[in-house]
Amino acid sequence: MNSESSLAQDLCARLCHDLVGPLGTIGGAMSLLGEDPEAAGLAQDAVAEMRRRLSYWRAACGAGTGPLALSEIATLLDGMLAGGRARFDLGAMPRDRVLPAPVAQLLLVAAMLAGEAVSRGGVVHLGPGAAAEALVLRPEGRVVAWAPGVAAALGGDASAGPRGILATMLRVLAEGAGWRAALGAEGEAMVLRLDPRG
Repeated sequence: MNSESSLAQDLCARLCHDLVGPLGTIGGAMSLLGEDPEAAGLAQDAVAEMRRRLSYWRAACGAGTGPLALSEIATLLDGMLAGGRARFDLGAMPRDRVLPAPVAQLLLVAAMLAGEAVSRGGVVHLGPGAAAEALVLRPEGRVVAWAPGVAAALGGDASAGPRGILATMLRVLAEGAGWRAALGAEGEAMVLRLDPRG
């Protein structure tokens, strides 16, 4: 992995670490408020949401992420896809399958990207790919639409911009892990394939 990517991961991990502690303190302080129990409950919910998001982003982008079981990845993705409108489904994949850290990060970002294809709600299914260890993510919903620049960003287009940052991140993480990420057809559906380079 190049030095820019490593620096970005370290910075992300540090920011997340520094923010999680104060959020816990805020949650504790809110639980002591007695004047407006409803407002305190809303504040606690917001803190829990922030903690969940930071946990996801730290695992997906931060340095120091260790190997993760698929069950742990599913937990980190809970409520994260399409703003909570889509869910992640492991299907028949073994929950105890452990992915090395670089591949776990790859899957976390890939699932978030696939979730954007079902922005109105749905499911992102995880399944095995054709090659050993390969993974396939198939978004399913009332409307499935991959963003126009995803294929180009996965192919190396450096001008993806802020809206294409997940696809760009996915490509960089895949290259660093020795994998390849690409859109492909599976029947009538477009899926996101994650394959180890052989």
